[in-house]
Parts: sequence; C-alpha cells; structure tokens
Amino acid sequence: MMSNRLYYMKVFFLQYKAFILGGLFIFILGFALAMAVFRGPKVPKTEEDFSNALKTGEHLFEIKRYEEAFKYLVYPSEHGYSKARFLLGEMYYNGWGVEKDNKRAFENYKQASDDLIEARYMVASMAFRGEVKEMPKGTATTLLTEAAYHGSRRAQRDLGIYSLMSADYEQAYFWLSLALRDGEVRVREAVKKAAENLTDYQKGLLDTEIKGFVARK
Repeated sequence: MMSNRLYYMKVFFLQYKAFILGGLFIFILGFALAMAVFRGPKVPKTEEDFSNALKTGEHLFEIKRYEEAFKYLVYPSEHGYSKARFLLGEMYYNGWGVEKDNKRAFENYKQASDDLIEARYMVASMAFRGEVKEMPKGTATTLLTEAAYHGSRRAQRDLGIYSLMSADYEQAYFWLSLALRDGEVRVREAVKKAAENLTDYQKGLLDTEIKGFVARK
C-alpha cells in the first residue's frame, strides 16, 4: 500500500510535470553551454578556422583577456602562424594569462623571428640581457642590427645605448636620433650626450643620413 508521502509526491509531480521537465531541460542545456565555454574554442581544421582563431585570439589579447586569448592562439601557433607565436611569446615573457617562462617566450619569439621584426628584436634583446643562454652575443648583435634597419624603434634605441656605452658616438648619435622619433626622454638625453662628442662636420653628415633613412622591407 502506497504511503501518504509517496502518494502526495506522485500527485505533486503529475500536477507540475510540465514545469519540472521544463526546468530540467533548461538546466541540462545551461550545463552543456557552460561546459562548451569552459573547454574553449573548437579545434580548427581548415585554414579558415585557423585564421579565425588567430583573429579572435588577437582581439582578446588586445583587450587584455589573456587567458582566453591563449586558448585561441595556441592552435594557429602550432600551425605555423608567426603572429600567434609572437603573441604567445609576449604572454610568456610578461606573465600575461600564463606563468612567466623565459624559455617558452624565447622559443616562440625565435619561431616568429623570420617573419616579424619585433620578434627578432625580442630574441636579440633577451640574449643581450642574459635572459637566455642559447644564443651567442654575435648572433644577437646581428639580429638587433637587422631589426634596427627594418625600423624597430626599440632596436634602434638599444643599439644607440650600447654604442654610447662603447664610446662609438657616431653610431650612438645615428641610432638614437632615429629612435628619438618616439619622444622618449632617456633617448633624448643620450642623443645629447653623443652629440657633445661629435664635430659639427660629423653631425652634419649623420643628420643627412638620418633624414634620408628608409626602413628596409
């Protein structure tokens, strides 16, 4: 014989069956959507998919949603997209959305360095700063110079500072004057110091070369 409690539960269920089943459906649907979001983007299969993943990752990176950006950028990075590799390098180097890891940052920068000047600059910069040991200083100098000739302001600034430290005032004046276009105070002071060690004739020749400088493509 059915107990009173079971009887009333059955009656309640029959009366509110539609609401109960509807609520259960909404819960399952919401749970499935949440799991899809948690898993991140769908694994790309076509070139269009990889390109779209890169665009989404770039956008998320720009608005500083780094953890989400990582989930999108990792796929085009593994597929050979240099921009994705560079952005992952930036994230690992600065600890944005991932644990700071110089080794992984350097690996990503290096993979992107054939195509992107700023990646080439970061490879050289990390070697100069002693943040990695894999690259000889001579190779780093070559990469830094290439980046500077291709228009990287940071590379021009660093070459100018290193030249000034080595008392190579002509090179210091040349590179620092190009980097000065960004208006950095430290660079302005360094240019002034280099200029104090040059003759008017030297400065005139260098100013002409600086005026006609065109970044390599």
